[in-house]
Amino acid sequence: MAATPDIPGTKRAGLPVDFERLARVGDTDLTPEERYALKTYGVCAQLQDHVFMIRVRVPGGLLRPTQARQLVDMARRHARDWVHLTTRQNVELHWVSDRSVPAVLGEVDSIGLTTRSACGHTLRNVMSAEEAGVGLDEPFDCLPDARAVSDAIVSRSRELNRELPSRINMAFGGSPRCRHDALLNDGGFVSVVRDGEPGYDLWGGGSLGRSPRLAVRLHEFVPREDALAAAEALVDVFVQHGDLDHPAKGRLKFVVERLGEERFRAEWSAAFDDARRRPHPEPAPISVLGSAEHTAVLAAAPAGGWSAGVRPQRTVGRALVTVDVPMGDLSGHELEAIAQLAERYGDGALHLSRDQDVVLRDVDVDAVEALRDALAEHSLGVLGDSRSPRVRACTGSAVCALGITTAPDAGISLLTSDGLRRHSTLRVHVSGCPNSCAQHQAADIGLAGTKVKINGEALDGYQVFVGAELERHEHGEVVGRVGERDVVAAVDALVGVWEALRHDGETLGRTCRRVGIDAIAAHVATLLERRWESGAGDEERELAAAGTGP
Repeated sequence: MAATPDIPGTKRAGLPVDFERLARVGDTDLTPEERYALKTYGVCAQLQDHVFMIRVRVPGGLLRPTQARQLVDMARRHARDWVHLTTRQNVELHWVSDRSVPAVLGEVDSIGLTTRSACGHTLRNVMSAEEAGVGLDEPFDCLPDARAVSDAIVSRSRELNRELPSRINMAFGGSPRCRHDALLNDGGFVSVVRDGEPGYDLWGGGSLGRSPRLAVRLHEFVPREDALAAAEALVDVFVQHGDLDHPAKGRLKFVVERLGEERFRAEWSAAFDDARRRPHPEPAPISVLGSAEHTAVLAAAPAGGWSAGVRPQRTVGRALVTVDVPMGDLSGHELEAIAQLAERYGDGALHLSRDQDVVLRDVDVDAVEALRDALAEHSLGVLGDSRSPRVRACTGSAVCALGITTAPDAGISLLTSDGLRRHSTLRVHVSGCPNSCAQHQAADIGLAGTKVKINGEALDGYQVFVGAELERHEHGEVVGRVGERDVVAAVDALVGVWEALRHDGETLGRTCRRVGIDAIAAHVATLLERRWESGAGDEERELAAAGTGP
């Protein structure tokens, strides 16, 4: 087992990284502290020796076709022709050899992207709604503000990455989905318009993982020109009150827990007043969008009509088309093809989605069928066309040093689920460990990889989460544990009891809450007999204490 790094110590030492030595002799003699410092440059050790994952920041998820092609070229030369899209709109290259890491970082910088602060205790990628500025639910384009916040704070990474107690996540957007995202992030900027002025309903302190906590509202309206100051204030409060010396308790949610919601708001408000006095650049000009003409927009439908993967834009005759990328994994050829199609049919950009897909904007409704055919030529498709289940997964233990289970394998097995095929809009999120990279506590059904004890047998498996109702500010809770081989059976049992008991229009999470988590667990236990254990269980904690857990 790898030694645990002294993270506070290496921060105080300045996070030194000798890239010349890494290129010359590789990573054999790297200390745990040096490996942590590499994370602040977006470089994470894989489970395998002498290879790394490099995470590329794509602020707001906007990737230009030329950048996509250059990333493909890097993937072919350094990463086994594999590109992974993340739930934070980033791009990951895996299997990069230790001595190649410095060269790849240089190549990423040369195409106008960066890996800085993509991992470790840093400002992670700032997300933006992929339909911002064109979607029916988005009041204005928040992407310029998301990118401005990302650029401004990452420019201070040499200083901040030594001071931040843990990572900090931020998200921008105005749709109902974005309101959910705001609850799950350290900083949630919900696009709103008040008296004709664009701004943000601001939330703070949200996070999932081992100790989930939903964000609290900090301010009902922050004008756009103060968005950067609001983000800086969140960082300032985090640095001032976060626990730098104890990384396990370093997240901003623990600051909220320790101070209490009222004082946390007061501390942020004071920091916001200070930040507003500092000079900031003028925000990029945007237009406030009025009410969409729904009748005209919906009437100009593509062949086959609107769907989850072909959604209307505000402009009559234009569509958002989502390219389905199962588990976020693409070959170089597939990403190249999407880049070409974005130029031919869309606005010339790839908009990486928060569900590990790619959205093409400004597609003419009369060209949707031609786009479908062109995608099929490259073994790609439009989201929802195949009625395949909607499964999100992290990379898991196949490559991640923190992974316990191979989340993509579980995700692939769930594509055969009869229950999910009957209800392809159900969201299933699979994380390879409890850290919730796939946000399993926000899904209809969530799976978190861990060591479990089933019928007295210790094995790799999953904690199963249900009951997420973010509209009601409720995240998912553990209903039980199951071994890897029985994941599909457990999910089908959960879908079946929901079908039997749901009221009209009721989500799976609402049904589970109304009926009771314990009752749902008892039903699954009856069906799976000796292959299921209800509740979170003390066994996993015992296994973890013995050094075999996460």
